[in-house]
Amino acid sequence: MNKKTVVSFSDPKQDRSKQTLENILEAAYEIVESADPEVFTSRSLARKSGYSLGTLTRRLSSIENVFFWAIQKGREAHFQKLADSFSLFDPNLPVEKFVEAMVNQSFSGIGKVGPKVMRYYDDRFTKKNGLPADYFNYVDVVIEPYQKLCSRDRTNTFRMMTRDEAWFSFRAVLPILERPFAQGDLIAGTEEHRRISIELITRLLAK
Repeated sequence: MNKKTVVSFSDPKQDRSKQTLENILEAAYEIVESADPEVFTSRSLARKSGYSLGTLTRRLSSIENVFFWAIQKGREAHFQKLADSFSLFDPNLPVEKFVEAMVNQSFSGIGKVGPKVMRYYDDRFTKKNGLPADYFNYVDVVIEPYQKLCSRDRTNTFRMMTRDEAWFSFRAVLPILERPFAQGDLIAGTEEHRRISIELITRLLAK
């Protein structure tokens, strides 16, 4: 697939048009934070943004793309926060404690986004765009911070990885943490899901 996952919009020439787009995108982001795909509609966006349906139609190529953009931005923010937390992890604690903290933070983030939003994005975006090669690139932001964390480890429990090894490992972590939520599996977010996740991810990252 040559298509890219990132949704973008044409750059407005006039300052007023730029402000209009920024307001619309901000409104879409706030709507997505409600974690209810049933309100991911043009009417909800019009009410939230204060612009008419006509203005939205003229300014945007697709109302659905605005919500795709907002979901992507929220996901990027979650993974950036996760990456930032790696630098704060105590290097005197073993890899098991790191994995526990990562799983807990990931579950909390997914809980805020909502499994319904994840399913909305998976179903609607892939139906419209197929599955682009960069679909799971959002996890890459954690690779360099994780390598730095490994270099600070004082417990000798973290396995040092090349960038490629870390890339493969964290791509493998995604299905463990996210897919049960996205697929609506009953195990999603349970203590059993947490236990299995911690056990499997520790095996990937530990010496």
